Amino acid sequence: MQYTPYKLPKGASADEIAEHAGKRAFYDMTGADNIYKYITTEGKRTGKRTALEYLQKNTGVFNGSGMLSEQTVKEMKAQLKENKGHIFHGFISLNEEQSYKIDTPEKCIELIRRTFPQFLADAKFHKDNVDLMCALHLDRPHHLHIHFVFWEKEPKYKSKDGTPRYRRHGKIDKKSIDNMFVRLGLYLSDSKDKVYKSRDKALAELKELLGVRAVMASDEQIKKEIISLAKDLPKSGRITYGSKDMESFRPRIDRIVQLLIGSDVKAMKANRRFYEAVAEREREVKNICGERTVPSSKGKSETVERDLPKYGNKIDESNIHVIEELKADYKRRQGNLVLNLCKFIKPEFFEYKRRHKPNDTKLKRSLGMSRNKINRACRKFFRSFGNESELLERDFTRRLQEIEEEIERERKKNQSSSGGNGSGETK
Repeated sequence: MQYTPYKLPKGASADEIAEHAGKRAFYDMTGADNIYKYITTEGKRTGKRTALEYLQKNTGVFNGSGMLSEQTVKEMKAQLKENKGHIFHGFISLNEEQSYKIDTPEKCIELIRRTFPQFLADAKFHKDNVDLMCALHLDRPHHLHIHFVFWEKEPKYKSKDGTPRYRRHGKIDKKSIDNMFVRLGLYLSDSKDKVYKSRDKALAELKELLGVRAVMASDEQIKKEIISLAKDLPKSGRITYGSKDMESFRPRIDRIVQLLIGSDVKAMKANRRFYEAVAEREREVKNICGERTVPSSKGKSETVERDLPKYGNKIDESNIHVIEELKADYKRRQGNLVLNLCKFIKPEFFEYKRRHKPNDTKLKRSLGMSRNKINRACRKFFRSFGNESELLERDFTRRLQEIEEEIERERKKNQSSSGGNGSGETK
């Protein structure tokens, strides 16, 4: 990956200025020979066959959202012409063994969609403020490669005086590029879907537990912790595991998840299969980083499986965070399953406060509405979870009855002390 700056540093020679002007015209597409013409023309094919003709598409260029229309390309060119920021460009090259995995635009589009956004985030770009243009070159059937060029749409970084500017530094740190290299290798892996399938299976088992096992009488502790968490959650803010508002609640959420998994053999096995799949990915990461030996179960080193492809790079594995991202994503999804249940429960707690008048008709109306909302919400949520799930609904109903009984006792007490007229009104 390289970049072409908008202008050279002060003190550049006349030759350097002239060379830069040619490069800039090539990459901002204002020159007769430019990057768009280059990536959409496969010059080494007989008769200069173009990517446009070969792929039978409008332009031959694409990004993670799909093929780019002629109108979109025209707009991107116009925007780039006025751009005063850096233009980044490079290519993704595969060997003969892996080339078939990007031999169609559809395969390339999916690869870009699944890998580029995280790379841009790692490199500290505003992802929604980047224009990306890619093209597949097929002129070397056993060495397919994707060319790409991207730039910032608008100046979004603030300068010292507060005015917006484009990204000041063109260089992208090696850590971001190394993570992209590993991410691409994992995406192209033949076993890439295994970890996601095992994750989805484990989450499905946990979801079922939240509906059934958590409210069974034998799991009173889990039920109490879920209801307690629901009551303590804030009334405002984002109720999602990854939000800052949930930071102090995460240990409690994690504990509930572990209690649920530990209470059911099926969920426990599914959870273990996910982490076994992650361990396999970890071996792949080591291989992509150039580490051909890994610790064995006996504490000795053994050679990585022979069927894993060999990579030419040597990458510092300590800079790679792909595995941590996988684990964190799984943990976040587990936590959100618990929070989704809590969000059903949270709004339906209505407790008597001393400031309420015991025979307040508005209060009674609120209690009735609360009871109806609880019943509807619980019926909807527990519809698929069987008879035992009714325990939680009964718990809510019992709580409402207790509140009403408390109000009635308070009302009679007040009537007795002040002298009631028997109509429910106090003198």
